Amino acid sequence: MSLPDWRLPPGVTRSVWEFAHDRQIARDTERHLAGAPLLEFDRRLLARWFPTPGRLVDFGCGTGRALVDCARRGFDCVGIDLFPESLRVAVEMTRDTNTPAALVRANLCALDCFTDGQFDYALMLFGTLGMIAGHVHRRKTMRHACRLLRPGGLLALHVHNVWRNLYSPQGRRWLARDLVKRILYEPTAGDRENDYRGIPRLYHHAFTSGEIRRLLRGCGFVIREMIPLAPIDTCVDLAPPAASASPQDLECRGLFSSLRATGWMILAQAA
Repeated sequence: MSLPDWRLPPGVTRSVWEFAHDRQIARDTERHLAGAPLLEFDRRLLARWFPTPGRLVDFGCGTGRALVDCARRGFDCVGIDLFPESLRVAVEMTRDTNTPAALVRANLCALDCFTDGQFDYALMLFGTLGMIAGHVHRRKTMRHACRLLRPGGLLALHVHNVWRNLYSPQGRRWLARDLVKRILYEPTAGDRENDYRGIPRLYHHAFTSGEIRRLLRGCGFVIREMIPLAPIDTCVDLAPPAASASPQDLECRGLFSSLRATGWMILAQAA
């Protein structure tokens, strides 16, 4: 689906629009992610963070992977995504697994169609927040997330770390330019474009620890837990964790973990 740039939805770049409307990418997502250690990590972490079923919303639900897992555990699930190709796959996935979920097409930074306090739990996984362009739009998204949660409701959030770029020559060159942007207070600091799955210059925003903390606090959240994620190639065992394994198996530990982490899994509570 082609649109002129001026008609793109708020917070959506051209590259993200093309990525999300690529039918083959949507159909191939589950195979592409099959066996990814972060998937199993997320499942085990959510089982600990969200032990009691309730009403749950998945912001940027994509093809419905997390919705199926949560519905199987007894959660009443709603998935929100802007892109029809992903939602078509999600409809098939929830139907084929007999895990019903309500699916809504909407822009995450324009959720006025939802009334306040509808949900006990919320998800925003696999770097979804970083695919929203512009600080203003990311702030709107997080304010909606807080508003849709009941007081005390919990959000599980995954974001990428700016400092992950230290460990490649190309990343260090980008990081040097990004540090200059931060010194000059440019609003595009943290924004990066990389070729990904056939889409050139796909947009994504990476955060510093202080930036994501300020954003969450400013939007009405209290951070309950913030787990730095280890680079996958540093893990002793790349296979999915054993049944007895702890959700912290992919946690980045030790000195300077915030510099070495690829990103964070964050548990935040609506204040």
